Amino acid sequence: MKKTGLALLLTAAMLCGLLSACGQSSGEEAAPQEETAAGEETARTELVSDLEDAEIIDTVVENFMQLAAVPRPSHHEEEISAYLVSWAGKQDCEAVQDEMGNVMFDVPATEGLEDLPLTALQGHMDMVCVAADGVEHDFLADPIQVIWNDKDDTLTANGTSLGADDGAGVALIMSAVQGRLAHGPLRVLITVDEEDGMEGAFNMDAAWLRGVDYLINIDNEVSNEVLVSTAAGDAVLGSGSVTTQAPAGDTAVSLELKGLKGGHSGVEIGKGRLNGILAMGRLLDQLTQAGVGWELVSLRGGTASNAIPDKASAEIVIDAAQKEALEETAAAFRDALAEEYAGIEDGVQLLVSDGPEQESVLSQADRDNVMTFLTEIRDGVNTWSADMEGLVESSSNLGIFTAGPEGVSVSVNLRSSVGSLEDELLNGHLALCERCGYDAETVRMADPWPYDPDSRLLALTREVYRQLNGEEIIVSAVHAGLECGTFAELNPDMEMVSIGPDLSDVHSPKETLYLDSVPRTWRLLEGILTSLGSLES
Repeated sequence: MKKTGLALLLTAAMLCGLLSACGQSSGEEAAPQEETAAGEETARTELVSDLEDAEIIDTVVENFMQLAAVPRPSHHEEEISAYLVSWAGKQDCEAVQDEMGNVMFDVPATEGLEDLPLTALQGHMDMVCVAADGVEHDFLADPIQVIWNDKDDTLTANGTSLGADDGAGVALIMSAVQGRLAHGPLRVLITVDEEDGMEGAFNMDAAWLRGVDYLINIDNEVSNEVLVSTAAGDAVLGSGSVTTQAPAGDTAVSLELKGLKGGHSGVEIGKGRLNGILAMGRLLDQLTQAGVGWELVSLRGGTASNAIPDKASAEIVIDAAQKEALEETAAAFRDALAEEYAGIEDGVQLLVSDGPEQESVLSQADRDNVMTFLTEIRDGVNTWSADMEGLVESSSNLGIFTAGPEGVSVSVNLRSSVGSLEDELLNGHLALCERCGYDAETVRMADPWPYDPDSRLLALTREVYRQLNGEEIIVSAVHAGLECGTFAELNPDMEMVSIGPDLSDVHSPKETLYLDSVPRTWRLLEGILTSLGSLES
């Protein structure tokens, strides 16, 4: 694909039909495996596909654009699931779709590699949908508008999250299915609802993994690392009714906090980013401490339980005589945030404006319950790992909070690699909900994927990466959930790794895919797939 201009806006519809011209080839003949000097295992030192970096990038971007053309929010994957089934058929692969919308199909091996063990390539079809302030985007109907920036060779989206998590991984899998890189027998698994509940993996038939020796998950976000362990996760979902009353004050005020970075509550939770909901709670608490009496009409923030809220808003009622004190307190709070989060949150905006006239406010008791919840909830990093420097061990993220005449709704995401710590957080959140009068339930979000230091697939991945790049790949664990934890329960004998190209600011309007990392991931994937025979000897 030829790119022109410094920033080319590519609407996904422009590339419709490109894949149909790429039909699956028979692949190129595999070169013989070579023994390494490093030990018993062997790995390829040359690529089967002889593609230049630019051709690899074009191929993956073409596939990614096909995905971007189809709306695919979590819990609304009907259209993208049907598309993938149809797409697989066009590649001469017979796909199976289960009741959840998960898609599975087998892909014949590249000629000469038929004897390699059956390996699954896995990704998820859904995406977290977040729009920037002032951007109107219907994620259930509108395609993602993708921007290819020539200057730094990146993909971003025009005012929304990009969906490279995990569109980039699925696009790489599509390239393999098309025969653009060499492989043995493959089983492709594309799941639904990974981003919000993992219902796809939780409800997948174990038969889909029967006979699979190895699984390569392509949902990592760093191209020079291999992910080998993830945390378990739970969500606490709370709700409560409220009573309303006529306001005592005479002046309505709108408060809006925005410009925060947000991000993934597992990957970015240790970066000290500001939770917009809790910041709004702090502001309201500051008003109380400053002697400003206020009544709550509504408070809203967050888009997903596993996304750090990048904004929040509140509607309140005060006495007109206290308007100046409110503005002074808000300005002081904004300045305090700027100092406290310097170098972390440099785009914080706090807007105070006249609000619409209000006929009712929450009762004092309901307002107090809201403030109790927002000021006492444990949020952010709870503990750091003592075994792996820089790894969050347990955390909590208040992802969604709404309070208004319709009631209160709460969604909290908990993560931990230590069961007792997760239980402690979970029990604390449930107790807080009970104290505030909110009904609460727990939903399992992710199963743990324990580290296997004896994994042959990991050893092979390290060797292939070393040969391709002349350096060691980083072996890492992440404080987030992957479907690999559930797959490990469905097939305990299957070995797994997770790889992927470089992404940043996922689950936010700043989400970026760095295209120069795509060939590195492509060649690592192909090197692993064509070297698996060494593990069977």
